[in-house]
Amino acid sequence: MSLETISRQDRTLNKELAYIIGVYLSDGSITGKNFQLQAIDRDFVERTLEYLKVLVPKTKAYFRKRIDVGGWNKKPRYVIKVGINLLADWLINETNNKHHIPTCILEGNEGIRKWFIAGVMDGDGYITKTVRAYKSGTFQYRIGIGGVSEGWIHEFRQLLCDMHVKCNKIERFTTKNGKWFCRFTVRPQTFFDAGLFFTIERKKKRCAIASETTR
Repeated sequence: MSLETISRQDRTLNKELAYIIGVYLSDGSITGKNFQLQAIDRDFVERTLEYLKVLVPKTKAYFRKRIDVGGWNKKPRYVIKVGINLLADWLINETNNKHHIPTCILEGNEGIRKWFIAGVMDGDGYITKTVRAYKSGTFQYRIGIGGVSEGWIHEFRQLLCDMHVKCNKIERFTTKNGKWFCRFTVRPQTFFDAGLFFTIERKKKRCAIASETTR
């Protein structure tokens, strides 16, 4: 499936803004008038930077590779800091400071919603590959979203259900530092049948295999 074949825009949104809203709700953050993102996938960070420059063409942007990363994941991170001016206030206000999905997304056309979902899934979504315990040499794939603060995840699950994606119940869990987060999984083939996607290359490759083996 070519991403460019999906509808680019409706009357109020384009795919770039829909994607950025999804990234902001998941992995992105805003400090002052700057949009910031840090991730292990360079193509994800570069796509976000590209789309922000479409929305704010004369912006000043900072991009670097960060190697001195602590915690369990020792992979290098790619970091951007992008000045987005009035768009910063718009994102904060429309999402109630990352608590809700904007109405313009929920009421947007199918293409807009797909690009928004891609932004969320690139940020907090995952596709895992594990060996099937009962059948040697075969694998099981799981798609889900996790590590999300309570709030917009409930609206996100309903959005997927409205697009005929079969979703499991939302689970709440605590991290080692006592923070509460939410997660849920979806049935992979219903995700693919709905025309939904990741844009991150390593996740796209796994999806390509999963879509042929999970029916």
